[in-house]
Amino acid sequence: MLTGIKFRAQPTAEQKMTLSQWMGAARVVWNAKCSQWRYESTYARKYLPVRTYAEIDASYAQFKNKELTPYLFDVPSEILKDAANNWRNTMRDWINPNHPQKGPAKKKRKNSSGSVYLESRLFRFDADPKTNELKLFVGTKTNNIGYLSFNKHGLFQIPKSIRIRKKAGHWWVSFCYND
Repeated sequence: MLTGIKFRAQPTAEQKMTLSQWMGAARVVWNAKCSQWRYESTYARKYLPVRTYAEIDASYAQFKNKELTPYLFDVPSEILKDAANNWRNTMRDWINPNHPQKGPAKKKRKNSSGSVYLESRLFRFDADPKTNELKLFVGTKTNNIGYLSFNKHGLFQIPKSIRIRKKAGHWWVSFCYND
């Protein structure tokens, strides 16, 4: 059975800044994919044969540019890849006639909330030698935020992916695993 759990996180000021930048970069990729698809769909509708549609793929490398988007180079590429994959999956669900989604993916606005999806390559749980409690390390060797403190109010297993979310100044780390 799939079980999910959410814990309150207490990132430091530096961790908040880095995580917010990661969330913003994922939003930039999502919005760029929405704009690209809309442009290509309009072009296909006007100038290509009937029933020719814009391609739905997960490419994102075209958005990384040293002059226009230098901040994307400071974010782990796994985060950008996951944002593009989530966009592709949303669009595929929209095309699927058995799925209840009403419209294509829409641009995300910048606001006080956001989230970032991290696969197992971007985090690990380490045991504290003194207390034998699990600590969450987020990032890669070259691009990390260190150990993220969170309230462990229940038992959990090690997940394959996590989502770090902020909303109204509160931070959360959530994940699910097979029980």
